[in-house]
Amino acid sequence: MARVLLADDDRSVLVMVSSWLRLEDQHTVDTASDGQEALDFLLTYGYDAVVLDWEMPKVAGVEVCRRFKEKHPETPVLMLTGKDTTDDKITGLDAGADDYITKPFSAEELSARLRALLRRRAAPAVDKVVSGTVSLEPASRSASASGKSLQLSPIEFNLLEFLLKHPGDCFSPEALLSRVWADSEEATVASVRVTVNRLRTKLEEALGTCPLATVRGSGYRWDAPPGK
Repeated sequence: MARVLLADDDRSVLVMVSSWLRLEDQHTVDTASDGQEALDFLLTYGYDAVVLDWEMPKVAGVEVCRRFKEKHPETPVLMLTGKDTTDDKITGLDAGADDYITKPFSAEELSARLRALLRRRAAPAVDKVVSGTVSLEPASRSASASGKSLQLSPIEFNLLEFLLKHPGDCFSPEALLSRVWADSEEATVASVRVTVNRLRTKLEEALGTCPLATVRGSGYRWDAPPGK
């Protein structure tokens, strides 16, 4: 159970979502119908998570997010938006949003995304990410495979870390672009393919094989290699 602020100028959304979160998830939910009211709540009370509509009167949701995250970077923010272009997502992520849900949406999906954000906040910091003989240490930004050091660029490291945390899941180049390259305005699908190829080359040199598989017509998947 968590304390959640839900801000949206659409009353039907406020009623639907707040009712679901209170009844199904047993959350305590405060509601705001404009950006200024949301800021007033956020400056007065403490919240475990915030759900913000992108477009609201008085103060836009993305600006509310930016101001709030400057003081409370650890609190997850889920943005509700009808905007689904890469540029819009970059703007929201730069403002500090932790996840998006595009309108129209179901209360069930929003609830699931909110639970995931709350779990992530509660999870302890990860010292090491391991898959077979491939190992990453996020704090030091170091990586190795079969005991051999991997010299990775920052984006190669970010990509490998993301894939290791989602073994067996297939991601399209577009999905990787929005989740791994989210803070880069110049990145393209071609950037994803180039980085994947470079990462593959380094993994093959260290392992003699590459667990980063191409799923024809779908994207890329990390197939965990065997351990030592």
